[in-house]
Amino acid sequence: MNGEVKVARLTASGRGAVAVIRANMTPPATAEYLDSCFRAANGIRPSQATIGRILYGMWDGEDVVVVRVGDDDWEIHCHGGDAAVQRISRQLMDDAPSSGSTVSECHENATEERLERAVLNQLLKCRTSRTASLLLAQYTGGLRRFLTLLSAQEDPQTTAAMLNEFLRWHSFAAHLTQPWRVAVIGQPNAGKSSLLNAIIGYERSIVFDQPGTTRDLVEAELILDGWPFVLVDTAGIRDRTSNDIEAIGVKSARKSVASCDVCLLVVDSQSGWTNADAELLDTVPATCQSGILWNKTDLLHGKPAPPSDMTAVTRVIETSAIDGIGIEDVITWLPAAMVPATPEAEEALPVVDTLASELTKYAASPSGVSLRNILAGWL
Repeated sequence: MNGEVKVARLTASGRGAVAVIRANMTPPATAEYLDSCFRAANGIRPSQATIGRILYGMWDGEDVVVVRVGDDDWEIHCHGGDAAVQRISRQLMDDAPSSGSTVSECHENATEERLERAVLNQLLKCRTSRTASLLLAQYTGGLRRFLTLLSAQEDPQTTAAMLNEFLRWHSFAAHLTQPWRVAVIGQPNAGKSSLLNAIIGYERSIVFDQPGTTRDLVEAELILDGWPFVLVDTAGIRDRTSNDIEAIGVKSARKSVASCDVCLLVVDSQSGWTNADAELLDTVPATCQSGILWNKTDLLHGKPAPPSDMTAVTRVIETSAIDGIGIEDVITWLPAAMVPATPEAEEALPVVDTLASELTKYAASPSGVSLRNILAGWL
């Protein structure tokens, strides 16, 4: 089979967290060699992948990401050491079926631009295909096109409007690689651990009939509607405890509430709404979404319903870990609350923290910072 294989290292030589290799393989049949080198976790063969499809899998026992970026082009994202890059490059050049072909290594030292390297580092942190597709759109030119248009803009009002639209996605962009944190709080024995187990679908938290069982933070990652979340099961929060270990757990729980994106307050419907529950809800930061899980409804027999004044200020969901009541409602509500709107596929997003910080500083004080200088460092 006649064929040609060209290999280029896109990232700079030397030690690094991630290295990128570009492989150009023609004709298309030559690319079938990739299928014998790389095994994707989802079973898709790289030679048959659609353009832009991100594949995670193994290359000779090493974790590797392969992305088809063109009809005859693939990018291989591997560990950044020179040895790993040389091994993969040499395997592609020496072992690929290329009888009668020209097999060459392109020593372009094709150092990707600073912007693309920064976006690539974020892309490799993605946990879902939905978030990866948004990062990939930035990596393949979406972010650079926006910055180029911004640099050519001369009208201050238009510049400000473009920046405001861009930066309004800052929190959303940060959560493309960092899961939304959901703190599950409540009084001891309210049923927090049982609910968390029901939501994630397996027993991650210890469930016991004694108040104060959960004393350490227990985290569980899950994907809801394509978005990454971390549920944090906390110790039951009460003001007084004679147990020093439990007191440490309560302190950790309060810290978790302060740093979460959304807080689920679990209330034992058998006891009804109490002053202690109201005080717990007051500890949730104003910037944090909150929901009340009116729990153990399978045991309700004429017990009080959720307070009407609470339903006016926060979402109240009746739940039961035993019967599964309300679990789907919780799973549906969380992503809807955290991601009420999504950007268009071609929209530029502030996925690079350093760049976003520089542009935020400029937006706050245009006269004190040079936009031209900021953009010159990225374009």
